Amino acid sequence: MVVEGWIDAEKHPVVMLHTSYSLDATSDPYDTQLVEVLAEHMILFGKVVIFDGEDSITLTGRVDTNYLPPYIYTTTKIRGEVGKTYTIRATYKDFSAHSTTHIPYRATFDSIRVTEHNTKMNIVGYANNLKIGIPYIIMARTTDQRQYKICPMGAFRANNSNMAITINNPLNFTDENIMQQTLFPKKDSISIAIKFAEIGEEEYQFWNSFIAQNMTQGVFFMETHSNIISNIQNGNGYWCGMGSTEYIVKLNKTNLYIFDNQSIRN
Repeated sequence: MVVEGWIDAEKHPVVMLHTSYSLDATSDPYDTQLVEVLAEHMILFGKVVIFDGEDSITLTGRVDTNYLPPYIYTTTKIRGEVGKTYTIRATYKDFSAHSTTHIPYRATFDSIRVTEHNTKMNIVGYANNLKIGIPYIIMARTTDQRQYKICPMGAFRANNSNMAITINNPLNFTDENIMQQTLFPKKDSISIAIKFAEIGEEEYQFWNSFIAQNMTQGVFFMETHSNIISNIQNGNGYWCGMGSTEYIVKLNKTNLYIFDNQSIRN
């Protein structure tokens, strides 16, 4: 079983369950439609329970086409709290997987600069309160979507308390062939949501190895990613607590966004 789950500071948990997709010598992935793969490998009637140190809460499964796979387990009874530890247990038929994560202090940008380069937009975040040696991740999505994607080179350890961090494009804008480019397209109609998060060591190991694989081959739940480091016991995938802050920037012109983070700094 593959578990993909996260809980952000002040947000409800989101968990997706499926089984891994194995390639054999006779299979041809180009002859298989994504819809067919999802239908065969999604787990629709599993049980997901989260223990927050005081209570065990069972999550509810529902269809949600904002995510891939388009079926999630979630609950409004839990909101992530900085400093708390959350243990997840997912079961389905003979599968039983579990993991524990915690939510670190929230990472914050002091400002984000968007600059134009030949009809493309470069985004750089500036932070001056990073913890040296601590892992962080950066994710992005368009504001009309809900599922974040990890940015290329978006998992790193802070080597300085003050850093300028380039936010690379993880998105596929279908009207342009820019999926492998690091810059964003200049768009009047599209805004980008950016998630900047401090994470734990095991979670960093997952995302760092996932990025390394994702830059060269395949999709996540294929078994060819056997060297991706997972923090799921008796399964694959990740359960990730995020001390995160979200920002929204526009892609229509050069701009500097300055943020007052005093209310969420530690």
